[in-house]
Amino acid sequence: MVTKAARLARIITMVESQPIGSQAELRALLADEGIIVTQATLSRDLDELQARKVPDGAGGRYYKIPSPGVAGEADAPAGFHLERWAREVMVSAKSAGNQIVLRTPPGAAQLLASALDRAVLDGVLGCIAGDDTVLIITESTKRADELLSHLIDIAHSSSNN
Repeated sequence: MVTKAARLARIITMVESQPIGSQAELRALLADEGIIVTQATLSRDLDELQARKVPDGAGGRYYKIPSPGVAGEADAPAGFHLERWAREVMVSAKSAGNQIVLRTPPGAAQLLASALDRAVLDGVLGCIAGDDTVLIITESTKRADELLSHLIDIAHSSSNN
């Protein structure tokens, strides 16, 4: 069984790599990869990812997921996404110099990296996501230590705060 985080990561990759005009089409693509999902679950996933249908210029419409850091594309504040994904998928966090390594369950690193990108954090030069690891590069060791502490605090905070 595929985790929700892995499923969402795969949906993001599919929607960003090709025009997908319907939930049925997306369900079929997911099924081709062995990811079986109900229409209701897929609908909730697309809503959670803030996917919207946009015109394709030829009279059709396709799904688009908001780009990280683009003003006006997301309904919720960027910090909300970071807090949510850090709480839900961050397994561990360590720093080395000006770098931070975050571990997630398999398939979830892209979700956390996207939330980090959307948050546009001061002193962060960039981040790279693999399958279960996010590498964050900061301007300095001091900034890495501050951010690491902040991310750990977020991950351990209650969703009721």
